[in-house]
Amino acid sequence: MVTRRAAFTLLEICLTLVIGMVLIMLAVPSVAGLLAEQRLHETWDRFEQLANKARLQSMKEQKPCRLVWDRHRITMKADAGEQDSLTMTEDENYEIIRTAAFIDAPPEEWTFWPNGTCEPVIIRYHGRSGRWQVRFDALSSRGTFQQSETP
Repeated sequence: MVTRRAAFTLLEICLTLVIGMVLIMLAVPSVAGLLAEQRLHETWDRFEQLANKARLQSMKEQKPCRLVWDRHRITMKADAGEQDSLTMTEDENYEIIRTAAFIDAPPEEWTFWPNGTCEPVIIRYHGRSGRWQVRFDALSSRGTFQQSETP
Protein backbone atom coordinates (compact mmCIF):
# COMPACT_ATOMS: atom_id res chain seq x y z
CA MET A 1 0.00 0.00 0.00
CA VAL A 2 1.34 3.43 -1.04
CA THR A 3 0.85 6.33 1.37
CA ARG A 4 0.55 9.86 0.09
CA ARG A 5 2.37 12.69 1.81
CA ALA A 6 1.21 16.29 1.72
CA ALA A 7 3.85 18.26 -0.23
CA PHE A 8 4.30 20.75 -3.06
CA THR A 9 5.08 19.50 -6.51
CA LEU A 10 8.13 20.69 -8.41
CA LEU A 11 5.83 22.55 -10.81
CA GLU A 12 4.20 24.52 -7.97
CA ILE A 13 7.58 25.49 -6.50
CA CYS A 14 8.92 26.66 -9.89
CA LEU A 15 5.77 28.67 -10.58
CA THR A 16 6.04 30.41 -7.19
CA LEU A 17 9.70 31.28 -7.85
CA VAL A 18 8.91 32.71 -11.28
CA ILE A 19 6.09 34.90 -9.89
CA GLY A 20 8.39 36.10 -7.08
CA MET A 21 11.16 36.99 -9.53
CA VAL A 22 8.73 38.92 -11.75
CA LEU A 23 7.53 40.94 -8.74
CA ILE A 24 11.12 41.74 -7.72
CA MET A 25 11.99 42.80 -11.27
CA LEU A 26 9.02 45.18 -11.24
CA ALA A 27 9.96 46.67 -7.86
CA VAL A 28 13.70 47.30 -8.46
CA PRO A 29 13.33 50.16 -11.01
CA SER A 30 10.89 52.06 -8.79
CA VAL A 31 13.20 51.74 -5.77
CA ALA A 32 16.16 52.88 -7.90
CA GLY A 33 14.10 55.89 -9.05
CA LEU A 34 13.27 56.83 -5.47
CA LEU A 35 16.94 56.65 -4.48
CA ALA A 36 17.96 58.82 -7.46
CA GLU A 37 15.28 61.35 -6.56
CA GLN A 38 16.52 61.43 -2.97
CA ARG A 39 20.13 62.06 -4.10
CA LEU A 40 18.93 64.89 -6.36
CA HIS A 41 16.93 66.42 -3.50
CA GLU A 42 20.05 66.33 -1.30
CA THR A 43 21.92 68.49 -3.85
CA TRP A 44 19.13 71.06 -3.61
CA ASP A 45 19.13 70.92 0.21
CA ARG A 46 22.89 71.59 0.35
CA PHE A 47 22.58 74.61 -1.94
CA GLU A 48 19.50 75.99 -0.21
CA GLN A 49 21.22 75.79 3.19
CA LEU A 50 24.15 77.84 1.91
CA ALA A 51 21.84 80.45 0.31
CA ASN A 52 19.78 80.73 3.52
CA LYS A 53 22.94 81.09 5.59
CA ALA A 54 24.14 83.92 3.33
CA ARG A 55 20.77 85.70 3.57
CA LEU A 56 20.65 85.39 7.36
CA GLN A 57 24.28 86.50 7.70
CA SER A 58 23.63 89.67 5.67
CA MET A 59 20.60 90.50 7.83
CA LYS A 60 22.46 89.77 11.07
CA GLU A 61 25.55 91.83 10.22
CA GLN A 62 23.56 94.48 8.28
CA LYS A 63 26.09 94.18 5.46
CA PRO A 64 25.88 92.55 2.03
CA CYS A 65 26.89 88.90 1.78
CA ARG A 66 27.85 87.16 -1.46
CA LEU A 67 27.99 83.64 -2.81
CA VAL A 68 30.97 83.43 -5.16
CA TRP A 69 31.42 80.64 -7.73
CA ASP A 70 34.76 79.21 -8.67
CA ARG A 71 35.77 75.99 -10.41
CA HIS A 72 35.10 73.52 -7.59
CA ARG A 73 33.10 75.37 -4.94
CA ILE A 74 30.65 78.08 -4.05
CA THR A 75 31.95 80.23 -1.20
CA MET A 76 29.93 82.48 1.09
CA LYS A 77 31.81 85.74 1.65
CA ALA A 78 30.62 88.16 4.31
CA ASP A 79 32.26 91.41 5.39
CA ALA A 80 32.34 90.12 8.96
CA GLY A 81 34.76 87.39 7.88
CA GLU A 82 32.15 84.60 8.13
CA GLN A 83 32.78 82.05 5.42
CA ASP A 84 31.23 78.77 4.42
CA SER A 85 31.32 76.85 1.18
CA LEU A 86 29.69 74.13 -0.86
CA THR A 87 32.25 71.91 -2.56
CA MET A 88 31.37 70.38 -5.91
CA THR A 89 32.56 66.98 -7.06
CA GLU A 90 34.11 66.51 -10.51
CA ASP A 91 30.82 65.40 -12.06
CA GLU A 92 28.56 68.16 -10.74
CA ASN A 93 28.05 71.80 -11.62
CA TYR A 94 26.01 74.60 -10.08
CA GLU A 95 25.48 77.34 -12.66
CA ILE A 96 24.25 80.86 -11.86
CA ILE A 97 22.28 82.96 -14.33
CA ARG A 98 21.99 86.57 -13.21
CA THR A 99 18.74 87.63 -14.85
CA ALA A 100 18.98 91.31 -13.86
CA ALA A 101 22.67 91.88 -14.71
CA PHE A 102 23.41 94.97 -16.76
CA ILE A 103 26.55 93.60 -18.40
CA ASP A 104 26.98 90.74 -20.85
CA ALA A 105 29.37 88.55 -18.83
CA PRO A 106 28.69 89.31 -15.17
CA PRO A 107 30.89 87.77 -12.47
CA GLU A 108 29.66 84.49 -11.07
CA GLU A 109 28.44 85.78 -7.73
CA TRP A 110 25.12 86.34 -6.00
CA THR A 111 24.49 89.17 -3.54
CA PHE A 112 22.19 89.14 -0.51
CA TRP A 113 21.36 92.53 1.04
CA PRO A 114 20.80 93.44 4.71
CA ASN A 115 17.04 93.93 4.26
CA GLY A 116 16.60 90.21 3.41
CA THR A 117 16.34 90.63 -0.34
CA CYS A 118 18.69 89.29 -3.00
CA GLU A 119 19.55 89.68 -6.61
CA PRO A 120 17.10 87.65 -8.75
CA VAL A 121 18.88 84.63 -10.22
CA ILE A 122 18.32 81.24 -11.78
CA ILE A 123 20.43 78.39 -10.42
CA ARG A 124 20.95 75.26 -12.52
CA TYR A 125 22.39 72.03 -11.19
CA HIS A 126 23.77 69.24 -13.41
CA GLY A 127 25.26 66.10 -11.91
CA ARG A 128 25.26 62.34 -11.76
CA SER A 129 22.07 62.38 -9.71
CA GLY A 130 20.18 64.45 -12.30
CA ARG A 131 19.44 68.10 -12.94
CA TRP A 132 17.25 70.87 -11.58
CA GLN A 133 16.59 74.54 -12.20
CA VAL A 134 15.34 76.99 -9.57
CA ARG A 135 14.38 80.66 -9.94
CA PHE A 136 15.05 82.82 -6.87
CA ASP A 137 12.75 85.78 -6.26
CA ALA A 138 14.40 89.09 -5.36
CA LEU A 139 11.95 90.10 -2.63
CA SER A 140 11.49 86.82 -0.79
CA SER A 141 14.91 85.27 -1.54
CA ARG A 142 13.08 81.96 -1.95
CA GLY A 143 13.53 79.49 -4.75
CA THR A 144 10.81 78.10 -7.00
CA PHE A 145 11.52 74.91 -8.95
CA GLN A 146 11.16 75.31 -12.68
CA GLN A 147 12.29 71.82 -13.64
CA SER A 148 13.76 68.69 -12.14
CA GLU A 149 14.93 65.50 -13.84
CA THR A 150 16.56 62.30 -12.62
CA PRO A 151 18.57 60.00 -14.91
